[in-house]
Amino acid sequence: MLDIAWPELVLIGAVALVAIGPKDLPKAMRMIGQWACKARNMAHDLQRSFEQLQYESEIAEKLKTEPAEPPPPPKTETDRDRPGNA
Repeated sequence: MLDIAWPELVLIGAVALVAIGPKDLPKAMRMIGQWACKARNMAHDLQRSFEQLQYESEIAEKLKTEPAEPPPPPKTETDRDRPGNA
């Protein structure tokens, strides 16, 4: 993902402290955290949708390639009269 080390985070924090100010910095950090959470949730939902679509396409492909077993034929009166048939 993003390859940010501790020195870069400290530099970003110092620039944010100077640019935003100590009074509004907690509000800005909270807002950034909420945006990050929303972005993570959206990415997770997108990934889940792709996985669901892949699963459904695999099932549809299996149904196309594997023939379905035909249902057993209905019993006729002559089948019922034979011994050993329930």
